[in-house]
Amino acid sequence: MSEKEIGLGRLFVQEAIKAGTWGIIFLIILGMFIISIKQDIKEGIAYGVDRTFSQVVLIGTNPYLIGKAKQLVKKGIEYSMNTAAKEVRLVLDERAIDIKSKEKVEK
Repeated sequence: MSEKEIGLGRLFVQEAIKAGTWGIIFLIILGMFIISIKQDIKEGIAYGVDRTFSQVVLIGTNPYLIGKAKQLVKKGIEYSMNTAAKEVRLVLDERAIDIKSKEKVEK
């Protein structure tokens, strides 16, 4: 080997040391950045939670929406009761027809 040639193992070690140094520098800079914006992140999350909660309360206590919900529930109950009553009538009518046909057969 001539003096300018570097062995493969030595080259690998040199590059690994360079990469490790830059990695440590990157982690230090990243840590400083996170520490500097940590409070802003907390305030942003708190603002988002407060804003969401206030919007939910505002929408949940809207008189128009409450009235509309009551009306829809009432219509839903009425529809269910009417449908159930029709089904009961059909079942009773079928039962009455069966009973009449059995009476005719017995006579």
